[in-house]
Amino acid sequence: MLTLTFRGQGAEEGMVRLHTYRAKDLTDVPRTDFAIDCADCRGLFNGMPQPHYDHVHTAEKLPRARCTDAHIVKHGYAVGFAGNRGLPQTWIFYADLEPAVVFGRAARMSVFDVNHYGVTEAARETRWTERLHRDVVTLHLKQDSDLRDHDDEMPILKRWVRGCRPDSAHYERP
Repeated sequence: MLTLTFRGQGAEEGMVRLHTYRAKDLTDVPRTDFAIDCADCRGLFNGMPQPHYDHVHTAEKLPRARCTDAHIVKHGYAVGFAGNRGLPQTWIFYADLEPAVVFGRAARMSVFDVNHYGVTEAARETRWTERLHRDVVTLHLKQDSDLRDHDDEMPILKRWVRGCRPDSAHYERP
């Protein structure tokens, strides 16, 4: 009898489960679903996985928006930023352009830690997978959709100020 032991990520952060399978059960072995193992994700992380996304893919066309119990795709914008001395490329998703631009600009104003940022059209996909018994979250970045344009930022920043509410963490379009 052949026994395979697989270390998989648990439901809670930092938890590790050991799975042991007999040879006849190998079709049920969970495969890794992390970006560093995915051919579509390579090159976007500088070798570092994103702690809050299983995958980050670049696509010519974003998946269509949807919302079901097992599959949600929300369109919006992603801010990517990176820095010197070990601050890896990081992606943050926003449903609205205004907070995305403000976040990117504010991050870049930390001139000691962040040396690059960009804002791009994106979609955040959450899909339940029976194979892993958890949600798999993929950030889709629209290819060639960089929206960082300093000449057009002032109206965006003014809309963001008008959409902020001191009693709410959510942006409310003016």
